Amino acid sequence: MEQFLKISRAPHYWELFLRHPIDAEASHCSILESEVVFELVKQDRTLSWDTIEQDVPRAERVALKERYLEQHRKRLEDRSKQRAIERDRKKKDEIHRQIERERNDRSAVDTLLEESKQRELKRMELAMVKDYRPDPTKHASSGRKSSNVKYSNPEPSAPGPPPPPPAVRRSGTLEVTFSKRTFVTPKRESMEQDEQEWTRKQAAARRAIGFADDDLRPDERNPEWLKQRGDTFFQQKNFLAAISAYSAGIRLTKDYYALFLNRSAAHLALENYQRCAEDCSTALELLQPPVEANRKARVACLARRAVALVKLGFLQQGYEEMVAASRLDPNEESLRMEVDRLKNCLDEHSDDDSGSDK
Repeated sequence: MEQFLKISRAPHYWELFLRHPIDAEASHCSILESEVVFELVKQDRTLSWDTIEQDVPRAERVALKERYLEQHRKRLEDRSKQRAIERDRKKKDEIHRQIERERNDRSAVDTLLEESKQRELKRMELAMVKDYRPDPTKHASSGRKSSNVKYSNPEPSAPGPPPPPPAVRRSGTLEVTFSKRTFVTPKRESMEQDEQEWTRKQAAARRAIGFADDDLRPDERNPEWLKQRGDTFFQQKNFLAAISAYSAGIRLTKDYYALFLNRSAAHLALENYQRCAEDCSTALELLQPPVEANRKARVACLARRAVALVKLGFLQQGYEEMVAASRLDPNEESLRMEVDRLKNCLDEHSDDDSGSDK
């Protein structure tokens, strides 16, 4: 930190209160095989240090260390909040840009359709004018020869052959499709009012949990928007609505691991342990290949699936999953504590089994 250095890694344990503050972001620490090397950067480059250590009485060390730790924790929280705000802003900007692109695409399609329509109307008008235009040469020729035309009674013509009978119609298959019906029973006028009342009650029940898939606008049918909506419901402890929002996003795309991972947390809160384990497994399959960028997500999947397996009664499998999660994130103290707790439970269970055998 700015005025405090500490090493806590066997065989090294050492701490030092700095006399002047340093730039914690620009400074570095290297842990080598036989030594630890600090590269410190001053905040005030013009200041000359006569000594690096601040002389702090032993009685004040604990209080001063706690104050430095609290300041450091607060800075980390502020930085995390700022990054979250910036991340949300970028996501919103991307959604707005996507909506604008779709609007421009629709406008371009409408323009092309209108131009095609106008061209077709113009072509039809030209064809109609051409069909009704009179032939002047034909009228002049008929006018000059009108005086020499002689009329006579037409002679009866011989009867011609009878017209052929109409062709036999070809056989074919007529396909009939019916609109989808919600109820499995046949539609009856006497039951129509009861069915409509049941449908209204179902829609009201879906809205009561805070989320209805049918109420989404076209611009809201976006997996990222639905994930944020589900996260909001989860924070409000409206777990049913969170599951509905995540499931709506999954219906739009099957490749977004965060939807499955977050839905598993909602299932775990509702004690749906089987579905929680299934969502964690699906998220792990999507988190391929395993790289540093998705390590935290894989740790969450393994730890949550371990909890679900233990709740379902598979203690050994849950312990193995928790060990795998702890190996992926060895610095997480809560995972190590959970591994120890499950190990004790396994030992007690094995002791009980051996006692019953005796």
